[in-house]
Amino acid sequence: MTDRIGVRQKQTAAIGILGAGLSGIGMGMQLKARGIDDFVIYEKQPDVGGTWLRNTYPGLHCDVPSHLYAYTIAPNPDWSTKYASQPEIQAYIRGCAERHDILRHIRFNADMVTARYDSTGGVWNLEDATGASAQHRLLIAATGRLTEPNIPDIKGLDMFAGPTWHSGAWRDDVDLAGKRVAVVGTAASAVQVVPEVARRAPEVVVFQRSPNWVMPRNNRTTPAAKRDILQQSEAWRGEWRRLYRRTATMFRTTRRMPSAIEAIRQVGLKHMRSAISDPALMDALTPDFDPGCKRVVVSDDYYPALAADHVRLVTRAVKALTETAVVAVDDSTEEADVVIFCTGYQIGARAEGEPSIDVFGRDDVRLSTVLEHKPEAYRGVAIPGFPNYFTVCGLNGVSAYTSLFASSEIASGYIADCAAEIIDKHVRSVEVREEPTREYNRGIQASLQTMSWATGQCTNFYRDNTGRVVAFYPYSLGRMRRDLKRVGLSDFTVERGRRETANE
Repeated sequence: MTDRIGVRQKQTAAIGILGAGLSGIGMGMQLKARGIDDFVIYEKQPDVGGTWLRNTYPGLHCDVPSHLYAYTIAPNPDWSTKYASQPEIQAYIRGCAERHDILRHIRFNADMVTARYDSTGGVWNLEDATGASAQHRLLIAATGRLTEPNIPDIKGLDMFAGPTWHSGAWRDDVDLAGKRVAVVGTAASAVQVVPEVARRAPEVVVFQRSPNWVMPRNNRTTPAAKRDILQQSEAWRGEWRRLYRRTATMFRTTRRMPSAIEAIRQVGLKHMRSAISDPALMDALTPDFDPGCKRVVVSDDYYPALAADHVRLVTRAVKALTETAVVAVDDSTEEADVVIFCTGYQIGARAEGEPSIDVFGRDDVRLSTVLEHKPEAYRGVAIPGFPNYFTVCGLNGVSAYTSLFASSEIASGYIADCAAEIIDKHVRSVEVREEPTREYNRGIQASLQTMSWATGQCTNFYRDNTGRVVAFYPYSLGRMRRDLKRVGLSDFTVERGRRETANE
């Protein structure tokens, strides 16, 4: 790995990209596909992969079938299992970066802290933590969301005598053999962590604030014969289409279709009953909300782990740690030698869709301030007041029912088309207009308020404090693709030199 490649020297590349996770690498691939080679990717980590590089906790796999979890422009017929593991996914992303000649564009260990738009020059000025600067005509944020671990604000964190850590910052240096381990949380990472911890530790206590719907993964090795068949492009695309159609049930669930909700419910209950017979435990693990309200999690071995004699479920949230114990909200205590937090990420720490650096747009307006007061973006890719600035999978820019690769690829393809037009026509700046942005958000919020995430019984992190759903796109992936292909820059103000026109 290279420590710092040229960040101290001012960059003159036309395009700057923030992040080398799956969206950043995909963005680079889309630019390359259009013959654009004049770009730099800034990545604060020493390698590519984003969340699939940072997260290394045991048991980590994707939650959608492997053949969906890939770029359609870079299919991978050689996944070893139905649901790929973290090392295999990270290796796939890196392999794409190598094969598509993206690595030479990346500045690793580049901790960019500010981005400021210069209206006079029509450029973005970036600065890193050392004070080094760079300059680009276009700036694209592909920073993702699952980056900063969320440790709950509880008393006594600094008092606990044993090791504590978050699943997103896993510690392989701690041997759990012979240890009493407390796991806080029961959502997506917990259902993968708990079985692995239960295999290593003689006593495990799991703290559950609220249960989640858990679907079977049914993970298995992909036979070599099938992998050989999928080497053929059309065979792989057929498999992709087949698996994508299967995700339609989850889409119908988010649309609150009773038959789809009941189908998911019955699969989840059957999965639970296959491993657990204790009525009290079953009752504690059965959610009081419909599938679709929160993320449906996937695991083959979570329920069997909870049924094991040395694993106990505590159905109370945690409020404090002492030197040797975990204290629940009812003041009951559980002795522990190690505490592992599976408590999600700080999505709410900064506005949804905002990168982890400070971004200042036209008239030096701060992006975090804009999104705090008006959490709106145009089709998840642009924000009024921020010329020549695009986001991959920004506000309401992600499909909730299938692979993130799909939403990312659609957005990055659109952005690459815009970049090609801007460069080819020597455009000075483009900025999405307020009215199309407002009209677009009015439409999607009306639809989102009818969906599973906005029901009265449902609490989740997909909504802001006003009740707006800011995380997801409400329609199908096909509609997202069609709409972004159609709109071009027609809803943007396009400036050439000093003259502005309403659109192209």
